[in-house]
Amino acid sequence: MLAWTATPKLAAADFQQIALQLTGAARAVAGDVRRAAGRLPGDHPALPLADVVLAEADRRLSVAPQATVRCAQNRARLVRALYERLDRLTDTALATSP
Repeated sequence: MLAWTATPKLAAADFQQIALQLTGAARAVAGDVRRAAGRLPGDHPALPLADVVLAEADRRLSVAPQATVRCAQNRARLVRALYERLDRLTDTALATSP
């Protein structure tokens, strides 16, 4: 989806369904990011960036998904960004655990 160079020939309902699926995935991963951040000490240097990523996710997810390629791709980018943050928080938590 992120590699699409041209608009695929799909019905608007298909784009809407893809965007809805990605919205659900983004909400689930955002919850995982929140839990991972919550396991770190309050003064940990990884927390401010996690807060920024989560605030941006909340802002983007507050807008209803549209039946467009652009919306589906933006939701896919959001899911990717959330997984990147989750991976970094998980690595950080593993490195700091006794």
